[in-house]
Amino acid sequence: MQHATNPRDTKAEIHHAALDLFSAQGYEKTSLREIAEQVGITKASLYYHYKSKQELLRAIIGTFVDDIREVMARADGLDWSPAAARELLSSYLDVLIRNRASGPALTRDIGAVLASIDEDIEAIVTTSRQFQVWLAGPDPTSVDRIRAAAAIEALGASISAELPIGEISDAELHATLLDAAITLLPSKPD
Repeated sequence: MQHATNPRDTKAEIHHAALDLFSAQGYEKTSLREIAEQVGITKASLYYHYKSKQELLRAIIGTFVDDIREVMARADGLDWSPAAARELLSSYLDVLIRNRASGPALTRDIGAVLASIDEDIEAIVTTSRQFQVWLAGPDPTSVDRIRAAAAIEALGASISAELPIGEISDAELHATLLDAAITLLPSKPD
């Protein structure tokens, strides 16, 4: 029996098609039929992978959220230093850049997105706050906390916004945004 050397990754194709359509027309206005047609499969085949549009959205968001949680969890138990802060912000930025195509799709119908992760939202917010507290460094002042929050928010806003920045490589985007975020962080000695 001969096996295909390059098997079709239907789930990945479904994710890409869904993101394209969610970006173009919004989550609410996109049907599973349209997603199936864009992938070139039947609606029944799509249902084999995902039982509903909400399940598909949760799968798309879930990967991103899990990656963010993993980065933020690394801060737990790690002593703060400028080098450690730079490393964690770099890892956080890697996740944002890797998932930047999701930004327009996920922010266009933010209500539907938030509803799909409703049961996870408290854990996500708690984890994010813990990361901000860690980035503020030891014995943070109110200004330190604001600067840490600004660094995280600046990265997220820069990646998810559809800004006309022109052609830029992922490496150059990463270096530029990381340097900008580092300048926002509190200045603390090692």
